[in-house]
Amino acid sequence: MTGRDGRQGKDPFWAHAGLAAAAMGVGAVVAAALPKVAEDRVAALLGVGMSAVVGVLALFLKRRALAQADLKAALKVVGVVFALRGVAVGLGLAWVVSRNLSAIAFVGGFFGVYFALQWIEVSYVMAASKDPAGGDE
Repeated sequence: MTGRDGRQGKDPFWAHAGLAAAAMGVGAVVAAALPKVAEDRVAALLGVGMSAVVGVLALFLKRRALAQADLKAALKVVGVVFALRGVAVGLGLAWVVSRNLSAIAFVGGFFGVYFALQWIEVSYVMAASKDPAGGDE
């Protein structure tokens, strides 16, 4: 089977997208169930949501960069995604602090999902960058 980029084999994108969706779902369940105070739940769910949005965007941008088979494009995506995550953390923290919500709950929700998504993104890049013969490149 030929993938979208012309290489033989199965496209690992959708398997990794499914893993990312599962990580986001687990993060949302934990953020909704763990905090005892409603305001902490709101902050944690906001963190999970913002991390999830940037994570979805990151996975699609990395897929696009890998399809170009250009190292410069892939490195640019890493930088862009890092900047987007930084902006998301800053905006989210500013929002929760301005409403006297828990910054700790927000950070816990954001980075709890972020670490799982980062692992999934790295795994996807490694799986998608293997050559058609199954070797690493």
